[in-house]
Amino acid sequence: MERDTAGSAFVATDLSSNPPVFQLPDDIWISMLSTPCAFGPELFSVVMINLIKNPNIMSSHLFRADICYDSLNDTSVSQEYESKHFSNFTKHLKVEYRPLRIKVPGYTWQRTFVRQMVPRNPQLDRALLQTCHFYHSEEPGTENNVVIYLPHVGTADEVPWYHPAVRALAFVHTWQMSEACRSDPAPRGTLSIHLVLFDGTEMEPRLQRTTLNLLRITHKHGQGQLAGYTKRVNHDLIVPQATFQNTYSRLKTKYAKALIGEWVEQTDPEKHVFEDLGIAAFLIELWADMYSFASPTADGEESERGGGPTPVFPGFVDIGCGNGVLVHVLLQEGYSGWGFDARRRKTWGTFPANVQDRLKEMVLVPRILQDDTADVVLAAPTSPAFHDGAFRRGTFIISNHADELTLWTPLLAHLSDSPFIVIPCCSHDLAGARFRAPAPSSQTSGAGSSPNPDSDSADKNTDAKGDLKRPAVKQPSAYASLCAYVSTLTESVGYIPEREMLRIPSTRNMAIIGRKVRDLDLKTTDGSAISAEQKMQKVKDVLEREARLGLGVVGRKWVDRASKIAGKQSDGHW
Repeated sequence: MERDTAGSAFVATDLSSNPPVFQLPDDIWISMLSTPCAFGPELFSVVMINLIKNPNIMSSHLFRADICYDSLNDTSVSQEYESKHFSNFTKHLKVEYRPLRIKVPGYTWQRTFVRQMVPRNPQLDRALLQTCHFYHSEEPGTENNVVIYLPHVGTADEVPWYHPAVRALAFVHTWQMSEACRSDPAPRGTLSIHLVLFDGTEMEPRLQRTTLNLLRITHKHGQGQLAGYTKRVNHDLIVPQATFQNTYSRLKTKYAKALIGEWVEQTDPEKHVFEDLGIAAFLIELWADMYSFASPTADGEESERGGGPTPVFPGFVDIGCGNGVLVHVLLQEGYSGWGFDARRRKTWGTFPANVQDRLKEMVLVPRILQDDTADVVLAAPTSPAFHDGAFRRGTFIISNHADELTLWTPLLAHLSDSPFIVIPCCSHDLAGARFRAPAPSSQTSGAGSSPNPDSDSADKNTDAKGDLKRPAVKQPSAYASLCAYVSTLTESVGYIPEREMLRIPSTRNMAIIGRKVRDLDLKTTDGSAISAEQKMQKVKDVLEREARLGLGVVGRKWVDRASKIAGKQSDGHW
């Protein structure tokens, strides 16, 4: 018996040495484990459907599941096992995608999925098709629900590493419905897991560990549903999950090994490489939605992406590009652009010459600050060169963990009529100094339709009394406040901010995208286009309101810090 230390409700009892408690004809089933549970049949079905659609919850080796068939959309399913086809619809599917049949006497069939599990690394693991059946039965005082997994393979050797090497797997939920059970405080449900081995195979310790983990996760999600759990973070609001993951997998296969093998920085190569490949995949698919242009396909051929009355890709600039990996990958993929940072990185020298030519050692001092600090700018070091933050109209601005440049990104984008993406990390004010961004007035700012990416509880010491007792209110974390503040600045210059939690190996993974401008910010009241002078004045107004200092003071502080960073080995970007 194993008790989960994280929650006393999970108590796994070993059933493998006893006669099976779940059995079907024609197969020898082995009952592995069971645990009491407090969640009912409806929540069991909700949990199992979610786990079928998101197998990455069960295994970190998986990206997702592509649902190839769902009987909910098929009205021609035959209830007769002897029927030649599962339904009139499925007989038109390729043989390998058709649902596998199984006899479950005494149960009523409810629903069937055929899913294809997609591995994270297709070089190591292959995709696996699997049929998932839902069955239901009732007897006096008891309701039973069964979900059976049938992998579309013939032998144990065909089963990928991420899936148990079994011919069938069943999750059984039993629920006591009698009046006596309703008044009993003990859990009314039992969750158990059962399996069928392939002929010629034996039970292995790994299989026991795997089934324990499957039972634990299923129980955890069921109890979470009972407690009213709702997702705090929603992914894939802008780029669909499958689209992103397919592109990421292609980029990872193409670039990761060489980039990691040639890494010359002191930082962790895998984290930085996989993070930048994830951001590159997101940008490639975001741009495919925004622009019309020819870009290389996976096999090197040219194909039109986007199409329709969309603008031609204007190029990109990565401000504070750091190690340059993101610029390198995007250039290699055929997207025109460049990047700059306050100091040259060792990694730059490992890239091809054409990439090195597009990486510049420069310090950004916005033109709007230079107007009031001309004497300071002239007295500053001439190397590296200063960039005034004015880019070719429409250039897509990338601000990835750009620190001091983070808050400036929407302002610079506004002045250049540019779309942008900001992925905040460290918090710096508009003069470049470290600060904590002000908390939004509500849990979601006017800019954010998504939940906060992180939060700190202000009620951790619930036993405190009197004046020491903290208010029972969750305050946003420093990172959540920074993301909300960037969204507020984005709105203040006329953009409609979109937020996406990126699927990258970083806790700093919130992206704020500015690609849409409110109509009222495109023209003046008389219908004429907003002039460059009016754009500049709007940014000045934002700076004076947010920095609470004169532009001259902000400019002098900025140039002073920029000059210091340019002259030493620092993590600043500028």
